[in-house]
Amino acid sequence: MGSPAHIGDARQGIISKVANVLCQERTTATNIESVVYKAAVDRDAVIAEFGSMHGLILEMVSDLSDELIQPLEQKSIGRTMRDVLIEFGSQLAHTYAASHLIALYRITLSEATRHPGIGRDFFERGPARLTTCLARYLESSVRGFGKVRLSDARRLADNFINLLGDTLEFSDWMTTTRVATAKDCRDAVIEAVDLFYYGLVKRNSDDRSN
Repeated sequence: MGSPAHIGDARQGIISKVANVLCQERTTATNIESVVYKAAVDRDAVIAEFGSMHGLILEMVSDLSDELIQPLEQKSIGRTMRDVLIEFGSQLAHTYAASHLIALYRITLSEATRHPGIGRDFFERGPARLTTCLARYLESSVRGFGKVRLSDARRLADNFINLLGDTLEFSDWMTTTRVATAKDCRDAVIEAVDLFYYGLVKRNSDDRSN
């Protein structure tokens, strides 16, 4: 039996190889078995480490979520809520644009037609986890604006992620005549954060005036 360190290295080695192929096939990958084969990873090794091919997909989604929520869980000493949201938004935008997340999502959609449970598990480990963590951060951060219930915080988290997605899509459309730069992406994130922040302040102001 291998040591914990060896086991961890084996798992990360598989994830790294598979992620590399997924990044190359972001818009074409639909089958995890095919991706594993192209990554020159032994199928039995995947089963041994993750229990199943679906286990590999879910582990990779969890790893991406771990990276995405880091800005929300770090100590915020010296950082404003705006700073944290810009960092979180930038990380999220970069992950969507450059990582293997889109390919994993495509594969999960394809697999969900035969195995509905993987769609639920993907959602819980990915989008639902991000929304929950963002809601917790917002709930603890917006107390200066007034009392916010958890249900409100979840709604605010959903609104921010949707606003971020809409702003990035518009920015992408505006740069179709040239290659989008990292500055384009950051500018779009800052715009979304500032719109969200303005809406939060205005809502609090309206609530106090009523």
